[in-house]
Amino acid sequence: MLWATLIVLLAAFVRSVSGFGYALLATPLLIFVFDAKSVVVMNIILGITSNILVLWQTRRHIDFKRLAFISLGGIFGVPLGAYLLSWLDPSIIKLTIAVLVIPFSVLLLLGRSHQFKQDSLVCGLAGVVSGLLTASTSLGGPPVVLLLLNQGLAPQRFVATLAAYFLLVGLMSIAAFSSLGMITTDLLTKVAILLPALFVGSYVGVKLLPRINMTLFRKIVPSLMSVTAIVIIVSVIVELPG
Repeated sequence: MLWATLIVLLAAFVRSVSGFGYALLATPLLIFVFDAKSVVVMNIILGITSNILVLWQTRRHIDFKRLAFISLGGIFGVPLGAYLLSWLDPSIIKLTIAVLVIPFSVLLLLGRSHQFKQDSLVCGLAGVVSGLLTASTSLGGPPVVLLLLNQGLAPQRFVATLAAYFLLVGLMSIAAFSSLGMITTDLLTKVAILLPALFVGSYVGVKLLPRINMTLFRKIVPSLMSVTAIVIIVSVIVELPG
């Protein structure tokens, strides 16, 4: 559990500093410690806790209109994602996570932006994709993060709306997992052990934020995620029979 604790600590720090990125960093690393399905469920539960902490500070800045459209889309995506997680082979889940992390990391590095005209429709579609990816891989953040980044929201409104959405879609995912019998006592025990690392990482991130070179930080984190994803892909290929 030591490695898992350090991973959650680092991911929580990144989440606290950037406003997103917890699952993108924690998921591919935790796969080396736990089985892929458990990692997805654990990350979503830990993410709910993290987003509650963020919302407590930023709740007054939520963009409720965008939140409503994105969450409506998430309602359709989450059940399908949860079903896929319960049905797919763990190796396929690991490969899917790794393959998704690389392009998302590249997009973060490039920092590309585009202003969408049909805001409500795009928000809904992003919610569907994000809900599906959240429940199946815990990597539902990028579609919504990229969308909101491209909407020109003020920083506090961006962080608050993102946290509110992640909280709602996380709760939807947990409900779906529970109905499929995927939440066990052993899994909840592991989550409880990792919670202190989540709190410490978040606290340290807030305290060190003024001293961090954000330009360098935004290059290092996506690069680390890409390298981790490549390692996962290689490890899965090596494990293939024959």
